[in-house]
Amino acid sequence: MTGLKKALLPYGTTSSAPSIVLPDTDLFLSERGSLTRNYFENAVELLNREYEAIKNLAALNELAYSASYNFVPRVGQQYHLYRKTDGQYLLSMIENWSAHEFVASLEYTADSVWKEVVCA
Repeated sequence: MTGLKKALLPYGTTSSAPSIVLPDTDLFLSERGSLTRNYFENAVELLNREYEAIKNLAALNELAYSASYNFVPRVGQQYHLYRKTDGQYLLSMIENWSAHEFVASLEYTADSVWKEVVCA
């Protein structure tokens, strides 16, 4: 047999040939499998958080659009959402209005979406 073909055999051809040890592919597969599973679990968790954020934003926009107000909202302007004693919602430019229950401070965006303003 030629030297080139001997190199391709899965076993030694002489008694002095080094032993052939196959790699532990099971260990590799189990480690990679758990890393892959963690990657996808994290991706699903991130999607769930984004879904919850969008769902909360949609609920807030439903409240803002169902609220009563007597002005045309301007993009970038901050407004305040209040709940009246009869359960109706009121959107106002008045901050810290003690006559009604404060719900959230909102900003009207160019996308016609109301986003909550976090006051520091």
